[in-house]
Amino acid sequence: MLRKQTPIDFGDVLTPGDVFQMDAMVAACAMVAQADGWVTPDERKRMIDRMRNSPTLAFLGVDDVLVLFDALNLRFERDLDDGEATAEVAVARLRGQTGASRLLIETACSVAEADGGFDAEERAVIFRLCTLLEVDPASFHLMPREGGPG
Repeated sequence: MLRKQTPIDFGDVLTPGDVFQMDAMVAACAMVAQADGWVTPDERKRMIDRMRNSPTLAFLGVDDVLVLFDALNLRFERDLDDGEATAEVAVARLRGQTGASRLLIETACSVAEADGGFDAEERAVIFRLCTLLEVDPASFHLMPREGGPG
């Protein structure tokens, strides 16, 4: 399924240096990347590319983001339930921050699309992120079309 992306300005929705926002973004990316049980190089690169456009990254730096991402992925590998719980707590901290929540979902969708499109597991994670953030998934064009493939 091709998805129409909603343009979002990173500078309008993220606060430079906000560690909670960056933790949530990295957690969402890890959740999506881990959805099928492993992280592809394309998914990792897509996350890094998206983060480079973030004003928060100027404060944290790419290396710090990669350390966060790798540490969370290690948690997923050691104990899936612990990794998911840790990631969901980080994501839920953005609930009520509409712009940052929408950017998080767009970034997660971008990571999901990095390896050729959404599979069922990635789609389920995106819906879970929408639920955690109280964001309507329909606004991200994630709903299957009636009478057609998802």
